[in-house]
Amino acid sequence: MARIGNSVYPEMCPNDPTCSNFGFYKGGIPTNSMKESLLYKLTQYGYKKDITLDENRYKHVFTSKYGKCRIFKIVNVDEESKKWVANPQNKLCDAPGSWYCSGQYPPAIQSLISRRKNFAQLEDFNVEKDEAAKKYNEEYMAKMANKPKGAAAPPSAKPPSEADKASATNAPQVMGCYGREVQFGKDRVYQGDDAGANIKKTMMLALSKNKNYFAMARDGPAGHAFIFDTLTTGDEFDLEECATPCEDVDQYYCGCSDGTCGELSKAKGEEHLRRWIVYKITDESKEWYAQKKKEAAKAEREKAKQERAAKKAAEKEGDKEDL
Repeated sequence: MARIGNSVYPEMCPNDPTCSNFGFYKGGIPTNSMKESLLYKLTQYGYKKDITLDENRYKHVFTSKYGKCRIFKIVNVDEESKKWVANPQNKLCDAPGSWYCSGQYPPAIQSLISRRKNFAQLEDFNVEKDEAAKKYNEEYMAKMANKPKGAAAPPSAKPPSEADKASATNAPQVMGCYGREVQFGKDRVYQGDDAGANIKKTMMLALSKNKNYFAMARDGPAGHAFIFDTLTTGDEFDLEECATPCEDVDQYYCGCSDGTCGELSKAKGEEHLRRWIVYKITDESKEWYAQKKKEAAKAEREKAKQERAAKKAAEKEGDKEDL
């Protein structure tokens, strides 16, 4: 869809005729250009909490049983433009009195229409191409010939910056990619919603409960997570199967869940499709957290002290007024 639009309005994907950034990372996570597109918003509206539509422009009227077909009504269409389009005088007939009369776009959107590139310049072999069209076509064919199969690759799990370490994640240790919940021990504690997509939050939960490990399986802006003390071995998967980037710090993997896992299969004996990325809380992380708790406690004591002093000063001022 983006490639078609870009062939008419090349500013959609500057210097990229294949619109390679319009798609999904491995695990079903949309790229920024896909996430901002109307196409994505219309298909995901009502399913994902973070997807909203302008209700002054679009109204959802129908979704089929399995969600394969969705219909939206365009609302608040300009009445003047509707009358202009319906006026027979504004139609272009192939001959006087002919039944074949194509319409025109109304004047209100001519500023948009005037910017378009004639699609025939790119696709119609019977039309002589100008230099810009030739260059576009050559770049398009060259990129398509060298394009790797499959979706765009996700951001790599590169080492976090010093700022990332200091602010939250503090370099947890990757233990592997797993498919079975039973491997997390009987003491595992479930954490849902956005904990399954945000490594900072899940690590802080593990630290606050003094757990040694945490596991995550992302599904869009949310997902599933466990915090636990014991990790059993066996039935590990290739780390690339857990390579969906986290929502908050995309240098880290956050695993995948159900549809986000694409064509992967369920682990043996599992009811749900999951790829759990498992992290270990390091001793350095525990020391860092303990220090943060001390600092927070000290700040609370200082705050309480200031509040008591302010209250005492107010009471003293009140006593003076009474005198």
